[in-house]
Amino acid sequence: MVVDAAVAESLRGSKQVRLDLFVASCTERMAELFTGLRYGDDARAEDVTLYLEILDELWNPSLTGNVFAARVEAVEVLSELQPSEEELLDVADIYAFYAVLCLRYALLTRANGEPEDAVRCAHACLTALGQLDRNIPQDAFFESERESQRRFLLDGVSSGESLLRLRKSDRDASRERLLAVNSRLQA
Repeated sequence: MVVDAAVAESLRGSKQVRLDLFVASCTERMAELFTGLRYGDDARAEDVTLYLEILDELWNPSLTGNVFAARVEAVEVLSELQPSEEELLDVADIYAFYAVLCLRYALLTRANGEPEDAVRCAHACLTALGQLDRNIPQDAFFESERESQRRFLLDGVSSGESLLRLRKSDRDASRERLLAVNSRLQA
């Protein structure tokens, strides 16, 4: 298993609020790999908007599971999750797929409260970043994601201010990942 054993165990024993924030944080760190790679494609503008709307909803602890269950259906029709006999070879398609997969598992976590979906969300992030590390000169993204997951579960989020700091940090990480993928696209 790619997910750190202590992280997986902690997720399986976590309260719903903690799971909700964990998957929101993971999705935030992956967001630019979808929105940044699909931005500018007029045919995908609605998909980018959908991703961003859902991302904001994931950070809202007052929304109920049925809101997220409906969103799962909307995400599952995105082209990244459609079955295909062809292997993903395009760099942008690969990372956009992982970003959507992460989003799907985050939504499932919020819809049903199942800790295994949070573990799958974490796994999707780590798999994408492990693959990125194998394809670029610097290889720090996988370990950085593992550390972010561990740190979240150790430190948690205790106030609105720390939640804002967490989200900003996650956005910064997402931007760095997009820059790395874009550099790979230009190589």
